[in-house]
Amino acid sequence: MARATAKPEVTTEELKADLDSLREDMNQLVGDLSKIVQQSGESSVQAGKSVLEDGIEAAEEAPDQLRELIRENPLGACGAAIGAGFIGALLMRR
Repeated sequence: MARATAKPEVTTEELKADLDSLREDMNQLVGDLSKIVQQSGESSVQAGKSVLEDGIEAAEEAPDQLRELIRENPLGACGAAIGAGFIGALLMRR
């Protein structure tokens, strides 16, 4: 097994310089991570807004689509209403 060879003497100035370098690297790393988190948060907010807008649009179109479906197939709509009423009555009776 090989042993690591270390300098026999390390000066205080060398330690201070190493710590200063480490501090600068850590500050840069924290800044980079902060930018990444901010960008990720912004993209998540945009995605959420897009989904919300799509949902609102679909909800606004639903009544019109339902009216059109009823006009195209009135007997099917009546059958669905009767079936829903029957199931509701069964559930209420229990």
